Amino acid sequence: MVFAGHDFAAPRRLDDSGWKAVAAVLGAGLRYEGFETCGCGRAPGYRPRTAAEVRTRRRLAQRSGVSEADALAAPDPYVL
Repeated sequence: MVFAGHDFAAPRRLDDSGWKAVAAVLGAGLRYEGFETCGCGRAPGYRPRTAAEVRTRRRLAQRSGVSEADALAAPDPYVL
């Protein structure tokens, strides 16, 4: 079992695409972290929600030489 972060919201049980995206995010070493409990922390970061978003970011990471974790955390994959 892996701790995904305080702001993790699990996809529906039958959403295979969503679970593949979660596995890719956690496999890249990213977590679902965001606001601190006191409200003074950082803003929540972007994480892909579907397998298609993961594939797009992985392709762009390979082409541009950016790490997979940085590509998965980028809200706009074309601005790395």
